[in-house]
Amino acid sequence: MLIGAGAGRAQCTRLVRPPIVSGGVIDPSLRARARVRVRELLREVPLPRPWSMNEWVDRLERRRGREIDLVAVEYAPGLPSGAWQRRADYDLIAYTAAASPLHQDHIIAHEIAHLLCEHRGVCLMSKAEAAAVAPDLSAHLLSHLLTRVTSDEDEYEAELIAVLLMSEATAGLAPLRPGASGRSADQAQRLASLLG
Repeated sequence: MLIGAGAGRAQCTRLVRPPIVSGGVIDPSLRARARVRVRELLREVPLPRPWSMNEWVDRLERRRGREIDLVAVEYAPGLPSGAWQRRADYDLIAYTAAASPLHQDHIIAHEIAHLLCEHRGVCLMSKAEAAAVAPDLSAHLLSHLLTRVTSDEDEYEAELIAVLLMSEATAGLAPLRPGASGRSADQAQRLASLLG
């Protein structure tokens, strides 16, 4: 989930719609574009061995010339497990604190994909509707915090990039960080093979 975007200023949050609805069509070239994007990204920002999301994000920050703050947050059912917000001087990525280390890395990779793809979302709520949701905040602020919905294609692209990235990160002999199991790595690789 994206919290913001735009050159140097915070923008709207995207609320994620359910995955591709029955009959929804995803552009078949999206997989090929995602593979190329991941290949180019990993050429520019190689994965650390042994794998460490924090070290890789440090490398990504140096390459982009812009900081990325990773923030663990409490998760509540029905809320997104991750979010990205572009701020004036840095990017903020929130991820679920209670998830396993491998799942946290996947959530972060998904949000990094939104960041790199510059997904924007589409506003849904009026200022009056946003004000009714949280009357203590200005309607203008709420309309730019709670009114974005992600297209199925944006979510699919971010998830595909995250799966491809994490598949590369956990491939081969690269040991996982403490806390992640070999079973989790096997599951991530099976998921990657399903998504192409």
